[in-house]
Amino acid sequence: MNHMERVRRVRSMLRQVSPGDDIESLPMPTPEQAAATAPLEAPDAPPGVAGIRLGYDEAIEGVRKLKEQRDAEVSPEELLSVEAIVLAHDRPAVFVRAETYDQVGGVWSALDTSEVRSRINPLLGAIGRIELPNMYTVPYGGTGFLVGPSLLMTNRHVARLFAEGLGSQRLLYRPGDALVDFECEYGSLPENATPFTIEQVLMIHPYWDMALLRVSGLPASYRPLTLSVRAPEEMVGRDMVVVGYPARDPRNDLALQDRIFGRVYDVKRLQPGKLRQRTRIRSFENEVDAMVHDSSTLGGNSGSAVIEVGSGRVVGLHFAGEYLKANYAVPSHELARDRRVLDAGVNFDGKLAVTDLWQGAWDRADGAQAPQRTSGAPQADAAGAGLQSAAPAPVPQPAEGVIQIPVTLRIAFDLGTGEAQGTAPPASPVALAPAHGAPAGRRISMRALQEMVRNPDIDDAALHPYFVFDASVSRPFAPAVIPNPALVDVATPADTVEGAMMMAWGNGLSRLRRQEIFKARMARGDRRPVLVSEGDSWFQFPMLLADVVDKLRDDFNIWSVDAAGDTLQNMVHDNAEYMAALRRNAGKVRAFLFSGGGNDIVGEDARGEAVIGKILKRFEAGRPAAWYLETPAVEQKFRFVEDCLRRVFDNVAREFPHLPIVCHGYDYAIPGGAPGDTRRPGWVAVDKWLARPMREQLGIREHALQEQIVHALIDRLNELQRRLCGNGERTSAYPNAWHVDVRRVVDGRWADELHPTDAGFDAVAGRFASMLRQALGEGGHVRPGSGALERERTPNLDDDAEAALAELPDLAEAGADWRVANSLAALRDKVNRLAPCRSRAADGTIGDASHRTRKSDHNPWVEEGGLGVVTALDITDDPGNGCSAEKLARALQAARDPRVKYVIWNRRIMHSRAIDGAAPWEWRSYGGANPHKAHLHLSVKPDKASYDSGADWQIMV
Repeated sequence: MNHMERVRRVRSMLRQVSPGDDIESLPMPTPEQAAATAPLEAPDAPPGVAGIRLGYDEAIEGVRKLKEQRDAEVSPEELLSVEAIVLAHDRPAVFVRAETYDQVGGVWSALDTSEVRSRINPLLGAIGRIELPNMYTVPYGGTGFLVGPSLLMTNRHVARLFAEGLGSQRLLYRPGDALVDFECEYGSLPENATPFTIEQVLMIHPYWDMALLRVSGLPASYRPLTLSVRAPEEMVGRDMVVVGYPARDPRNDLALQDRIFGRVYDVKRLQPGKLRQRTRIRSFENEVDAMVHDSSTLGGNSGSAVIEVGSGRVVGLHFAGEYLKANYAVPSHELARDRRVLDAGVNFDGKLAVTDLWQGAWDRADGAQAPQRTSGAPQADAAGAGLQSAAPAPVPQPAEGVIQIPVTLRIAFDLGTGEAQGTAPPASPVALAPAHGAPAGRRISMRALQEMVRNPDIDDAALHPYFVFDASVSRPFAPAVIPNPALVDVATPADTVEGAMMMAWGNGLSRLRRQEIFKARMARGDRRPVLVSEGDSWFQFPMLLADVVDKLRDDFNIWSVDAAGDTLQNMVHDNAEYMAALRRNAGKVRAFLFSGGGNDIVGEDARGEAVIGKILKRFEAGRPAAWYLETPAVEQKFRFVEDCLRRVFDNVAREFPHLPIVCHGYDYAIPGGAPGDTRRPGWVAVDKWLARPMREQLGIREHALQEQIVHALIDRLNELQRRLCGNGERTSAYPNAWHVDVRRVVDGRWADELHPTDAGFDAVAGRFASMLRQALGEGGHVRPGSGALERERTPNLDDDAEAALAELPDLAEAGADWRVANSLAALRDKVNRLAPCRSRAADGTIGDASHRTRKSDHNPWVEEGGLGVVTALDITDDPGNGCSAEKLARALQAARDPRVKYVIWNRRIMHSRAIDGAAPWEWRSYGGANPHKAHLHLSVKPDKASYDSGADWQIMV
């Protein structure tokens, strides 16, 4: 939201927290109270650099301007201070631990009395965190609380993370896919947890965002809560508390969240507030009359109990919230009027007349002839491949124009309709997903989409239509993707608190797919070299752009622990996954790829603000670009980057002393919004991260100067890496660290200010592939008898039998280890990228036994340290799929690349030197037994500068 919208929301919230419902009666906290809730400066400010000041004086001034209706004069510092001090003071979030809650104080001191504690404390143990042990892309699903003997209530959108269907008759769930932990508190140890299994999904309400689950093995000491039957209208203005498990929410101000929540998330908290007037809100396909409250909730609070302090009764089931606006709950009063909820055994404190208001929703969910649900559940197959279902049952269609409230921990989605839960013979889980997209007029379930993502036999391109970007969540080097609501039965994105963690979900699902592909290849005995990668969105742009790792996957098996939005702080210090990934693949891994630093230099800080606007000097006329970098903040940033790189290099070298580490320093990003800029990224404003902060925060408006400053930053990052990386030079500090210089490689092919297009990533991957071949050296060679040899062997008999090969020496000893010339591997990589669907039927490098009986460049005749090098390559002619050998031959002739020795194509041969009366680069007739009409043959010169050159090939196909 923009500044003025935020001002408007803060004004509205201040009225709500004021005793007289007006801003004039707002009681300000004392300076001592404010000191407990607000830092003196933003927590992300580097040493010696003033950040945005969040202080008492700024908050007082901000409130004064709001009282005087001077909204346009409220500065960002004043607004943030009001939020960080006043709202944090009036709407705190305290820990629940050891069967009680921490001191609340302030305006909520009544909660600290023994009378209120005696009423609230006995309720806390019945509220648990719903765990998802088999869905490691989502750490946990939300909150649930006991409402009857072994009966757990949570949100519909939480339950359908692990179950499918609506109603009570057509539910699909596998016992063990969800657990509940009632003791996940601050300071508790995971190894001491005693989670209980959710054995059955009893109900997923077709109208309200509510579900009922059966929990097994609960001791009698776990007492259910009691739900109130009082109407919400009778309780407006009363004190309430939400008890649940809030999680960090990247959609909203992270620094403010960290201040309110003390940087501790995912544990049980008590969050006080007031009950407000009901309001109508869209929830899934329905307009519901929701209860409203104003406590400080975050993602993970989905399914929390809303408890009225005076009675100790549950008055609502929290399901959604909008930052600085309101939070929404399912009124327990309404649930008490649904006979099906009553029959399930929910514990209410009275009786109300039942209603048929929701009968239509129940009929659509269960159907008039719905079979009775039996006990038991579908079984997994012997390999645990996934969900098994009964024979297909009629599937209810989603209502037209469905809009769902996204309120879950990591992703806002609603799983689609399911099939009967029962004991019929199982069917394949693949049947849950359509083979070629969703049927006309029907959206697939989220579980079906996850099965598609996990299936390595489904091409990436076939998945792309099922995903779209959510611009409200995307951050620099962290594009957020969500399921496409047009094709997948998911919630439509909204500015809600609980639907904010799309980025983490997108990262997790992308990683899951990559690792499934890796494991499937290895299980088949694939012999492509194994790499491990750790990096930011240049290595993992979730789903909708083909990033560097995607492009390298044709030639390497890559175990990826990359994550869009990752910073060096996280990758190296907070959550260093790369060493565990390397150890997992010890004995197989041939190189480690690392991408980091971009987000730290030109990305976004913890507050969600552009770094570049906070580390450079302000505009002064006539100053060169380098002058703007002469700040303590810039120096601190690059010292931090260097320290992180050294730590990575040292850690890897300590355990894997000969393993190449390949890193890069990015390309010259282009600030957005200049005249003629045609970029229209769907996930972010075109100038959000570079041009806008330089223009609005620093006064640097000239686009050419903006570009020069970015160039200077990228140059400095690259030069830092070049200084550290030895690129194989044994006398350097880090001989096994290799720097890939990709500057000027993207060449204008930018999707946004920080990410290349598919074609741009393609060019970057080409540089990586070339450097990897150099870095692997002997480690990248092919041994006789390996599967790789069979992939490389040319199928073309008598391929170059009549070529002028008098200069070839006798063949080295047969059976020697060998490799393909790096320049030829680079050419093949580029052809594959230009024509990804081309046939490879006539491709090949090393010759067969018949080649070894004669002189041929297909033999590994060039000796290099005991290793044979093959200097010939065959490329299949397949113009129907984008690879024309004729076009390739013409391009090679026009480029006159100095590496080329000769080319054979379509009964013609062309040398790069004069031969047999023909001038260099002229075609002459070729009379060999193989006419070369199905493939083009290319040989390169036998000197290392030619055959291992990493220069780009100027070709077209």
